[in-house]
Amino acid sequence: MPQRRTRSKSSKKPAQRTVPGIEKPTKHASIKHNEAHRAKGASRSLSIRAFFYIATFLLIFMFPLLGWLYSHGIVSAIDLEADSTIVLSLLFPSIAFSYMLYKGKSLSEVISDLNLNLHAFTLRALAVGVLLFLAILLLEFGLSAFQTVTHIPLPTNVQALLQGMPLYLIVFSVLVAPIDEEILFRGFLVPRIGIVWSALIFSLFHISYLSISEFVAAFIFGLIAGYAFKKTKSLYTTIIGHALVNLLTVLVLFL
Repeated sequence: MPQRRTRSKSSKKPAQRTVPGIEKPTKHASIKHNEAHRAKGASRSLSIRAFFYIATFLLIFMFPLLGWLYSHGIVSAIDLEADSTIVLSLLFPSIAFSYMLYKGKSLSEVISDLNLNLHAFTLRALAVGVLLFLAILLLEFGLSAFQTVTHIPLPTNVQALLQGMPLYLIVFSVLVAPIDEEILFRGFLVPRIGIVWSALIFSLFHISYLSISEFVAAFIFGLIAGYAFKKTKSLYTTIIGHALVNLLTVLVLFL
């Protein structure tokens, strides 16, 4: 009988077919891809840093420019004050971002360090922000009661200064200014110099109101806001509280 041929287990496997035009990725190609990816990321990071550096420079340059425009009668005194206020407010976050990017952090890391990421946007943070506003409102009632009982006047100039200001400044003070100020004074300064010093610097920037009561109120707000920020680890808490305080000031102005 003819013997059957059995395949040996050690027989060679059929060679894999290669499709013309498609090469199997090599280790060298993978390394080149990773290098290209890193180069692209570095270029993007450099562009972001350059944007904030240029923005900071232009904002600082705006102060002498506005002064020149005012001295030549191109802008009025009211427009000069309103525009200078907006430029200063925009300069706050620009300085914070520029410094942190200069220290080697990526944009996402900066946002995370400032507690501005989506994980910090919680119902608890929003609720504490409302409580922060109510605490400041209670403080205002307390100051009013103090004036009534002691007959010691505590004048405030905020509403007087806002009267006659352009509408865009009033809208800016409610929607944008709280974000700008909280990024610098709470998100950036509190972790670096503490609550008390950040509150003091915050109140010094409100000395332009020419009112001791506004200075004290800003300092107290800075203390409470700094404490709330450290407890909630969310900048949205102080942004909400700050925006509501500014909104109340504007509503009182128009009522």
